[in-house]
Amino acid sequence: MKSSLALFSLYILNSFFITAQEKIYSTLKTKNEDIRIDGIFNEEAWQQVEWEGNFVQIKPYENQLPSQPTSFKILYDNNNLYIAIKAFDSAPDSIEKRMSRRDEYEGDYVGIGFDSYHDYRTAFVFVINAAGVKVDAAVTENGDNWDYNWDPIWYVKTSIDNEGWNAEMRIPFSQLRFGKKENYIWGLQVARNIYRRGEETSWQFISPNAAGWVSFFGELRGINNINPRKQKDFIPYIVADVERYEKSDDDPFKTGKGSRISGGFDGKFGLTNDFTMDITVNPDFGQVEADPSVVNLSTYETFYQEKRPFFIEGRNIMSFGLTSGGPLSSDNLFYSRRIGRTPQVIPETDDNIYVKYPGNTTILGAVKISGKTRNGWSLGFLEGVTQKEIAEIDSFDLRKSVTAEPLTNYSLFRVMKDINEGNTRMGGMITATNRQIDDPALLELRKSAYTGGLDFYHQWKNKTYFLNAKSVLSYILFSIFLL
Repeated sequence: MKSSLALFSLYILNSFFITAQEKIYSTLKTKNEDIRIDGIFNEEAWQQVEWEGNFVQIKPYENQLPSQPTSFKILYDNNNLYIAIKAFDSAPDSIEKRMSRRDEYEGDYVGIGFDSYHDYRTAFVFVINAAGVKVDAAVTENGDNWDYNWDPIWYVKTSIDNEGWNAEMRIPFSQLRFGKKENYIWGLQVARNIYRRGEETSWQFISPNAAGWVSFFGELRGINNINPRKQKDFIPYIVADVERYEKSDDDPFKTGKGSRISGGFDGKFGLTNDFTMDITVNPDFGQVEADPSVVNLSTYETFYQEKRPFFIEGRNIMSFGLTSGGPLSSDNLFYSRRIGRTPQVIPETDDNIYVKYPGNTTILGAVKISGKTRNGWSLGFLEGVTQKEIAEIDSFDLRKSVTAEPLTNYSLFRVMKDINEGNTRMGGMITATNRQIDDPALLELRKSAYTGGLDFYHQWKNKTYFLNAKSVLSYILFSIFLL
């Protein structure tokens, strides 16, 4: 057995910044839901609200008037938000229109962010460039953490005319998180980048030196009596693959052909207006972008970004950063990429021995519940089980099986509470990993590992100062195998 105190950290920061009066934008519910997303604002519905402008430079000349004006409108219906952004430009031929991959900032772009929780530290950001390339991110920690692996479903079109360029968006309410109320107040920020001038402007001025970002948003008002849609999505799948390759006379596992069929399902269900449950059985992550190739010559594990949809949902709630700033700021108490990892036990073999080794550990099933109440309670729960994986060894026509990864259970529970209008936050997290060690080959693995942590955050004097304290404990149980 082993018990250790992982860390205790305390940070105090004093930042001097320029404050600006908080802006307010009031929207209306459209009487005509027939808004076609085509980048042209010719529907009658757009006449119901006035253009909002008065943007301010952030770069290169802080708190100065922009070189080109920008205006926007926001409408909503029972299911969607509609956004119209007019990026005026006196030289339309000079608009930088670049094609790129999703989530890459290229050329001229505009974006909008919503603090739909109105907790002053969480936002959902939607960005589009003049060529129609999307960037979307879930922002946490008051702007310190941007998760670009969050890929919501939303619709947008752009167009260029003699006045500049336009972006027209439709964002389903189902892609945002918020509780049920009669009258909503959300945080709001709209921004623009003019590539050729290196100019960044925003509707609500926030100094680059400000101690935070989301907490300085303006406000969006006027959204009333909408019901967060309780999602009920069930997606089954079947995957079959057949491969042909060169047969090896020496290696009995290289027969020249192979086939496989598997199936499973993913589900998402709204338990209440505040909480969502995600379920997956034998998930297929074939559509997820592959990890970059890495050559690791050290004794330490390679950490990859989480890109699998099941684990991304609600990650802002289940995160527990071990530090605040610095080179270790991305370290987390729970690393979800270990669920479904490559099997860890590699059997030792001689030159004349052949091995058929599993490429990854199968996730038998996992369930996750996450959400935030209107009273400021954030709760997250995750439970997952991975399959026992077997490696086959062939030596002189004698074949045997060796366990490459044991049956493993992963658990997580996270709770946080916002008080004092989001200026104070306290919470805790518990994780557990339990393996079924039933083979001497697995003795190099730990049988169980448990961690627990408490965190506290407080800011005062208009967010000029903040205090961030964390305490973490770990407990590890080594394997004992009895013959």
